[in-house]
Amino acid sequence: MKLKEEHIRQISKAMSKRAIRDGLVQGSEPLEEKVQKVIFKVIKADAEKERAIDQEAHRLLKEHIKDIEAHSISYHKMFQRVKEKLAKERGLIL
Repeated sequence: MKLKEEHIRQISKAMSKRAIRDGLVQGSEPLEEKVQKVIFKVIKADAEKERAIDQEAHRLLKEHIKDIEAHSISYHKMFQRVKEKLAKERGLIL
């Protein structure tokens, strides 16, 4: 999932509000801001890992583009397969 930083911020804000409201998080004030920062960092780190996997998948496929074209394989489908395999190898859930 390719998230822009503003979307990550919005998601972090909503998740922190819900976590505090539901009593999942406790701590000193300003609690919402602290929780939001942690959630933001985690989501952003995962998004960066996914971008790195995307780049690696594209690089790998470019090395084999002639074979892909020669066998009439869908680049998009192959990209998805390579990306899923790389993510699994690196312990990232897409």
